[in-house]
Amino acid sequence: MTLSPSSESTTHLGHYGLIAGVFDELEISDLIDTLLPKKSGHNISHSTVLKAMCINGLGFTERRLYLFPAFFENLPTERLLGEGVLPEHLNDDVFGRTLDKIQEYGATEIFNHIILQAMKHVPINPRFCHSDTTNFSVYGDYKNDDNGKTINITYGHPKDKRVDLLRFSISMVTDQKGIPLFVRALDGNSSDKKVLIKTIKEVTQNLNLDQRVYHIADSAFYTEDNVKEIGTNAFFISRVPATINESKELLMTDLILETCSDERYSCSAVKSCYGGVEQLWVVFCSEEMKKKEEKKFDEKDSQRA
Repeated sequence: MTLSPSSESTTHLGHYGLIAGVFDELEISDLIDTLLPKKSGHNISHSTVLKAMCINGLGFTERRLYLFPAFFENLPTERLLGEGVLPEHLNDDVFGRTLDKIQEYGATEIFNHIILQAMKHVPINPRFCHSDTTNFSVYGDYKNDDNGKTINITYGHPKDKRVDLLRFSISMVTDQKGIPLFVRALDGNSSDKKVLIKTIKEVTQNLNLDQRVYHIADSAFYTEDNVKEIGTNAFFISRVPATINESKELLMTDLILETCSDERYSCSAVKSCYGGVEQLWVVFCSEEMKKKEEKKFDEKDSQRA
């Protein structure tokens, strides 16, 4: 008996099947096909390309756009992305075309649609919304358009101390479990004070939640104008900057502190009406930090003696 060589081959599925399965379970492809309909001349739809991007992005590997076909060479693309989808279909022209469509529609707007779609299938019940910003340094020369449709990659307030590099910013909101609820790309010189209040208002409007939600942001959010603007329409938790006069006066007051459940800390709560909005300010004292500060004071005092 003569054995003929088999034409069958194996490909690596790995954890990519989980990503593709969740993508299908949430019916994201149907949503993207509605938002970004396919033109007859294209081999694959924008939803398929976006699904491929998610698989690559969550693949714990990094591939430049022109290397995407190489990433999918040894993957069962028809199993992951649909019948007839081959690695050679996933070239940089295809991905560039989809990215252009995403830019035209609005990346944040598409993300908002996906979140609302996911909430129909998954019990996402945000009680706390954590809002924050960060920025990223980039190399190269970027030409910014003044058409208002693109962000400005420019010099800003570097959080990585690289003042010599251009940058862009990202504003993001996650729930108490770390699930992203909102994301937006911003100019490199965006002001956190303005961005955070705008982000909180957008999230409140987009999600349209009936239950009470607490918005948490750092001290950059806490300005008199922002407090007035958010008013009594939302609940917020933030850190009061020590530069505010009311805060300075409170820290100089001889407060009666109560020990917290974590005995390393003690606190005192006082009412405030800063910005014309009734609030509860809580002053915390760290025993460990207090001992360190007292030690520093004693060392400086002994040096002066």
